[in-house]
Amino acid sequence: MCLGNCGRCCRSGRVFRLVQVLNADTLESRFGSWPSFHDAEVLGVRLDSGQRSDGRVRLELDVHLFAVDGQLADGRFNFVLHTAVTLEFVGVENVELDRFGPQNVLFDLVLKDLDVGASSAARVQVELPSSNGLGGAFRCEEVVVAAVEPYAPGRHSVYSG
Repeated sequence: MCLGNCGRCCRSGRVFRLVQVLNADTLESRFGSWPSFHDAEVLGVRLDSGQRSDGRVRLELDVHLFAVDGQLADGRFNFVLHTAVTLEFVGVENVELDRFGPQNVLFDLVLKDLDVGASSAARVQVELPSSNGLGGAFRCEEVVVAAVEPYAPGRHSVYSG
């Protein structure tokens, strides 16, 4: 579990967002800052060719995020602020996803700025390093926080109480 000091995605207990994410404030207001996606679960993936809308390819990820507030008496981590987040990636290209299954745990969500002068309209490199299940990478023009809702993990989730 990332407790805010893993050194890979965190500095001084805070996670930093390196690219512009539209509507990020809706997610940051729930967690106090941009949250860590370490050990977050991908619940669903949707792809849309854009042919029924504006012609821009979209990929949506439904992700279960949470915070860790110490440990319980039995030694397990105390997971709090369970949240279902839908991230929408617009203008998607070069999609490579694999190993989607019943449990899809991210090691992290990596968003990197691409060179503005590149021949593609894509501005963001998205990487989904996996701890278990779904992993992959793609490029996109923009990242949007499309939905943020409280979430109760189901009985099949390792995060259910």
